[in-house]
Amino acid sequence: MLVALVLTAAPPAAAQESQEGGPVSPDSADAIRASLQRPPASHPPDERDVVGAPLFVIMLPLRLAAELLSLAAGGVSALLPEGEGPNLYEVLKVWGLELSVRPLGPGAGDAVQARLTRFQPFFVEAAASVILSPGAFRTALGLTNEDQSLDGGFTFRRLTEADFWGVGINSLEADKSDYEWQRAQVGAAGHTRDTATFRFSGGAGWEQNEIREGNNNSLPGIGDTFPLDSLFGAQETVRYVVGGGQFTADFTHLKSLQPRGFKFIGDVAFHGGTGDTDSDFLTLQGEVHGYLPINDRQAFALLGLVETQPSWGRGVPFYYLSQLGGPEFLRGYSTARFRDRDRLTWIVEWRYEAWRELQGRARAEWFVFWDGGTVAPSLGELSDFRYDYGFGLRFADQNGPGAHFFFAWGDEGFRFSLRLISSF
Repeated sequence: MLVALVLTAAPPAAAQESQEGGPVSPDSADAIRASLQRPPASHPPDERDVVGAPLFVIMLPLRLAAELLSLAAGGVSALLPEGEGPNLYEVLKVWGLELSVRPLGPGAGDAVQARLTRFQPFFVEAAASVILSPGAFRTALGLTNEDQSLDGGFTFRRLTEADFWGVGINSLEADKSDYEWQRAQVGAAGHTRDTATFRFSGGAGWEQNEIREGNNNSLPGIGDTFPLDSLFGAQETVRYVVGGGQFTADFTHLKSLQPRGFKFIGDVAFHGGTGDTDSDFLTLQGEVHGYLPINDRQAFALLGLVETQPSWGRGVPFYYLSQLGGPEFLRGYSTARFRDRDRLTWIVEWRYEAWRELQGRARAEWFVFWDGGTVAPSLGELSDFRYDYGFGLRFADQNGPGAHFFFAWGDEGFRFSLRLISSF
């Protein structure tokens, strides 16, 4: 009987007025307003606040700089006649000028690239390194459509203060020495994508390599520390015809800007000596990435890489030997700290989201990592593994992981690095 009464009870007068579509009286409006459950002025503290607090401190200088730029832009636009202010986006769109950040090659760091696409399908592009290798640049002319591209051009790379500790995983930190490496390349490359999963790129060209005295006056030159006749490429100009390709099988996808799935990458490159260069070598590399989600805010990311370099003649120039150390692999050690013919390395990361844009177009995540790896004359001799650990902050958008920085510790000390792009 009580249930029947509850089911047939008349709704409040305010609800009746609302259902009938009539005006709501002031008293009814107050009753409806009082019945609404308002959110608290601030949510209770949780783990996201703890993780995001360092991000707020780090981003504060950038926010202040952005505010100053905004004020300056506002001041300039206020001085210009209405409607006559420059619109940079429209200018770039009209000219077909695309700006991006891309890698310029192993050890050359990140480069700012400008591509002019006004005369499609033809394009002209140029890139200049801004991190690790100032003075490195690339220019190219090509044509492209949605799934294929072909370009040819010239690349110059210069490492003015490259470091060398010797060959092998047991090379001594005290033997650190200095040299300059210059490489000029001319060639062509093609890229194709059959589906969103499979991609292939290949190229061929010619290059010349020279070693000079380094510019770091606080370090001895490599000739002061090592017998130069024991380091192929240290005393002579080396020239190669180069050809190679890369195949990628990408089974990853983004969910909430978080990569998930697996990706496999295979690389092959052949260097054939020309002229008086008595050296031919092949570089074979396999790499696998794995992204294992815990939830929408946490995930494990794994990377494994193996590389081998069979050779003939005088072998592999010392600056082309497989390397460990630096911002990509074995991050707790100096760039190219260990070198030898073959290498094995891995990365394990735990990632935790610290911030997300309201529209869901970008996010930032803290990551904690553990790296390991070694180099050796052959894969059968891999031993004496080195390890490091650390943490960092990475930003991501619809294109995947991007700019990041990290702090790392190995048994030779502490390292810090900043990168504008991320392949992992």
